[in-house]
Amino acid sequence: MRNFTKLSLYAALLCGAVPAMAQTDITSGAGLLTAQYGNNNASENYPKLTDNNVNTKYYTDHTTMWVQFEAARSAVVAQYSLTSANDYADRDPKNWTLQASNDGRTWTTLNTQTNQTFASRYLTKTYSFTNTTSYLYYRLNVTANNGAGAIQLAEWDLQGTYAGPASGPSNVTATALSGYKASITWSDNATNETGYRIESSLDAKTFLTRATVGANVTSYTDSSLSAATNFIYRVRAVNAAGVSAADTSDVIKTAAAPSGFDITNYANARFSDVYNTTGAEGLAKAFDNSPYTKYLTFNPTTSIGYSLTGGAVATQYSITSANDASERDPKNWTVQGSNDSTNWTTLQTQTNQLFTMRYKKRTYVFANTTSYKYYRVNITANNGSSITQLAELEIVGTGSGTLNTGVPAAPTGLTTQAVSSNQIVIDWTDNASTETSYRLERTTDTANWNTAFELPVNTTHFYSLNLSPLTKYYYRLRAENANGASAWVTANNTTLTATPRNPWQEHWFSHVEPLTLNYSNSSVNIYFDAAVSPTINWMNQDFTNVWEYVKQNYGSFSDPKLNMVFHSKPGYSGGHAAAVFDADHDYMNACDLGGEWTAREGWNLHASIHEVGHIVEGGSKGVHKSPSFPIWGDSKWCEIFIYDVMKRLGWAADAQQAYNDFVVKAESYPNPDTYWFRDWFMPIYERGDSSAALNRYFDLLAEYFPQHNGDYTRDLNLGEFVHFWSGAAQFSLEYQADTAFGWSKELEMQFKQAQIDFPFTYPQPFNAARVAALPEKKAAVLNIWPNPASNTLNLSLPEAAKTYAVDIYNIAGVKRLSQRVKGNYSHLNISGLADGVYIVTVTDNKQIIHRQKIVVSNTTR
Repeated sequence: MRNFTKLSLYAALLCGAVPAMAQTDITSGAGLLTAQYGNNNASENYPKLTDNNVNTKYYTDHTTMWVQFEAARSAVVAQYSLTSANDYADRDPKNWTLQASNDGRTWTTLNTQTNQTFASRYLTKTYSFTNTTSYLYYRLNVTANNGAGAIQLAEWDLQGTYAGPASGPSNVTATALSGYKASITWSDNATNETGYRIESSLDAKTFLTRATVGANVTSYTDSSLSAATNFIYRVRAVNAAGVSAADTSDVIKTAAAPSGFDITNYANARFSDVYNTTGAEGLAKAFDNSPYTKYLTFNPTTSIGYSLTGGAVATQYSITSANDASERDPKNWTVQGSNDSTNWTTLQTQTNQLFTMRYKKRTYVFANTTSYKYYRVNITANNGSSITQLAELEIVGTGSGTLNTGVPAAPTGLTTQAVSSNQIVIDWTDNASTETSYRLERTTDTANWNTAFELPVNTTHFYSLNLSPLTKYYYRLRAENANGASAWVTANNTTLTATPRNPWQEHWFSHVEPLTLNYSNSSVNIYFDAAVSPTINWMNQDFTNVWEYVKQNYGSFSDPKLNMVFHSKPGYSGGHAAAVFDADHDYMNACDLGGEWTAREGWNLHASIHEVGHIVEGGSKGVHKSPSFPIWGDSKWCEIFIYDVMKRLGWAADAQQAYNDFVVKAESYPNPDTYWFRDWFMPIYERGDSSAALNRYFDLLAEYFPQHNGDYTRDLNLGEFVHFWSGAAQFSLEYQADTAFGWSKELEMQFKQAQIDFPFTYPQPFNAARVAALPEKKAAVLNIWPNPASNTLNLSLPEAAKTYAVDIYNIAGVKRLSQRVKGNYSHLNISGLADGVYIVTVTDNKQIIHRQKIVVSNTTR
């Protein structure tokens, strides 16, 4: 958000029939800029597009992309400008469209450009077109550049005029009511509105219209909400010209749905759809109790029917989104009941529904006391596709149906593949739809089945880990439910030798070198390419120690050995890791690095341990993949991992150097200048139980986060990430997340929904309102550092002539230190404070102008 005027000393080229006129720079006003692709380099990320500085740029290594601006209020845009960046003209956009929308989902093309070039660097080209309609969203959709493998732009400006009521509502308040309703109230500040638009969101990012009420109305009741769901509301004033800025409520949560019986599981239930859809993605998949299969029809609408001869009183239903293509999700539907399949009673209508993630189950409760023989769900619109899909449809109620008393169908096609000295991969076909689990048993003698695994419904794949080399293993498998078990099916296989490969022929990515085994013991195999001197040996004992510590803290990784691969051949640089689940590295724990390896120092040590950290995140607790990686990326987790390993191994100087390197490192996610190590991981590490907290995070993921066939099925969002780390730290990290990332409405919604979806608990955070009952005013420019702090706390203060009161409170709200300071720069001696989390307040004339959480760590690291 900016409030200064753009520099106008640039060359402008007018394109189109309508002349350019002086207008408001919409992108310099309040609004939200988003992009299809972010850039991990904050100095070249998409916010640079609207920073009023042609010397910065947005760069993305894609040849097509879109960027989008959501204005705070409606605007009529009829002109826009693009400014070329500093270098490489072949990265300039060539073909694009400017599109507009009022809901962020349905787009109108306003202007199309093809074969565009920029004759010089920092050149601004302005495009004008005819438009008299106001919109909230504007999107620049680049479909081609001028030949490079990337696109860059220095600036994107939208020029136009604001429309709609100038004054929006205030004091928007949402209250959850019984019966899955919400009451929304607001203050009416407009004088020229024709009504008010009420919007709701499941993620504080995508808002959908729920209703529009008349002028001067100040309340609305939203009904038929999904159960156990967090909602947030915003309200806008509306007139013929557009909409005002919105005011947003706090987050509310609906009650959980009552427990009940899924009547679609009656043995004599019958199902139908208007298209008689059959096959691998046919109608039956909507009722097979597996979110990993789906019903798909090549139509934008559909009707799914259910019938039960004896009838049933249905009172709720659930729809689960399928694996991909969110635009195929149902959006609008009605649920109806009938006793003759001709005359239908509508039980509930839903519009503008959204599924925020894949495999997301949303449950809806409705009032009904009538028994119907027929039910149907008429899906009248999806979210924009010509294809409609869903994973599961469940209907809950009481009825007269035939309970399934049979045992589940037995699996078939049981196969085993010995892939290493420690692992056999097992696959089978799931033929059951009524199983509650699978039971897999293992033995080495066919008589004593002494190892058993209870696997979730719909499982068809299993990694049999922690085996002994050159041993024949026998397996038997059956499906089970409350009625009993299917017949056993059996298979067997023999594990491979544990003798290290020498040479080990690379066959991954661009790597094709024959690797020589330079050192081996019970914990590590060290491989060199031909360019690494065989006399180098510092890594032998170091990585023996590293791997032994990793197994001690994080548990088994199936293969007891770590394979370290070191390259010095030109063209081999950087590093990557693989875990025992990865066929392309022969199902072994492997770290592959390129560099010059003579010295045990700096990058050599950090990069090598860094790659071991990727094995931990991608193969911990016997589950494949890292759902955290899109959040912490390539380095953030690995930094605390490196520090922890070095500290636990007693490498004090190395640990201190790592700390010094990481504590000053700023990242661009989730916001520019985010200090992950300093403000997130170190406070958890030092306030919690350090290494144990790091391990507990992976324990919780393996226990609670969705997985199928041994792989995590999706990625975490940031709120879920904070929730799982709160469980790992064993205290709520809401305030820590606020310090590290900034606490937004979106993050709050994700965090609260995670607490519903993954119900492990931890103590709630200290209430900052207890610090002092003083009124606050807007904070001045002020900074307190470092954080974590040891012995001394530094302060920069706004005005040199003023005297400020600085108070430090412990987590219980008890004041532990108070000092009056004067001048632009000061410092406090905090050596007498015990280690822990504190609240620092800075007061100016009895008004708090700054409040900040800090971690005090006065003991030796």
